[in-house]
Amino acid sequence: MSELDDVLDAGLDALSFDPAVQRSVIADGERWSAPAAPGHRPLPITIRRHTDAITVELATWSQPFARDDDDIASALDLLAAALFGRVRVQPWRRADGEPLGFEIAFLVGDRFVTFAGTAPRRWPWRAAPVAAPPLRNAATIGPGVTLEPAGRLPRAPWCGTLADASPRGPGELAIDGELDLHNFHPREVDPLVRAYIDECLARGVFELRIVHGKGIGALRRTVAAILARHPAVLHHRLGGHGEGSWGATVVTLRRRPPQRDGA
Repeated sequence: MSELDDVLDAGLDALSFDPAVQRSVIADGERWSAPAAPGHRPLPITIRRHTDAITVELATWSQPFARDDDDIASALDLLAAALFGRVRVQPWRRADGEPLGFEIAFLVGDRFVTFAGTAPRRWPWRAAPVAAPPLRNAATIGPGVTLEPAGRLPRAPWCGTLADASPRGPGELAIDGELDLHNFHPREVDPLVRAYIDECLARGVFELRIVHGKGIGALRRTVAAILARHPAVLHHRLGGHGEGSWGATVVTLRRRPPQRDGA
């Protein structure tokens, strides 16, 4: 087994803590069953390992991921979304009840956006009603909240990275002491956090809250590593009650960052 297989196995083990999650080994991977709302059948999930890729299958819908650190993290995030409620599934059935395919809706902000597909074909993002019963712990669509098309296919909608879905960009972030990383790709996190700290220092903001979500902890560990190396950070800790708990990190900056050698 490779080091990436070890990373994948560790992530899968971390997601199997809930006794309601059923997990079994198959020839080319694993089969999982997501906890379902009372009275409804669980969503079948399959993780398949290939020589150059990993595939996550939700019923008849599938998504391949390359064998690299970022894509393995995204595959684990998709599995976490399916297991613990940031995804809804709308089945399309024939008259005899046989499913023709499924429409997958991911919660992004306060809206669900959908990707429709029947294996092995893929279809563009489009708006569609999502009336299927929610998975256990799933967010619900409140009155007045509509599904919206989201432009071109995002890299990882289940991570909150939604291409062309918002008119706001990193340059328009409010410098108010709170940085929400949900809308950014993992590769953007390091330069973004550093730039945000620099801008906060320039504006006299010394208490920050960085929101990274709970998930499997990959983004939280990335943020902690950045903060541990940053000379302007006095200390940091996970959020307490009312601060986002372990889904956020609270940061205190030095009033006067230490001088670098030769400065």
